[in-house]
Amino acid sequence: MSTRAWLPILMLPEFIELRRRRRTVTTALGLVAVTMFGGFLVGFAYFPTLLGENELLGIPLSLWVVFSQFAGTWALVYAYFRLSRTYIEPATAAAIHAIEHHAKEKVV
Repeated sequence: MSTRAWLPILMLPEFIELRRRRRTVTTALGLVAVTMFGGFLVGFAYFPTLLGENELLGIPLSLWVVFSQFAGTWALVYAYFRLSRTYIEPATAAAIHAIEHHAKEKVV
């Protein structure tokens, strides 16, 4: 199917809202992931002695930083699935309904 056939669908307000919501969620969570990983790299590049020689609860800070990356990644995945279900899914349903309605108008 050509791009021209999709233009009316791309212009539906419900489809535009779906794209906006997806972009908002992926941009926000992507920035958090980049910030987490950037902090991880800065910590190990510029503060290796501090992270290796100091301990918290008998565990070196370097291991706490690594664990924070693991836990942070799981938190981001949970947030993505939660936002997909509560924020993106209603917009998806509305877009599907609008596209189906648009298709029925084209047939008639």
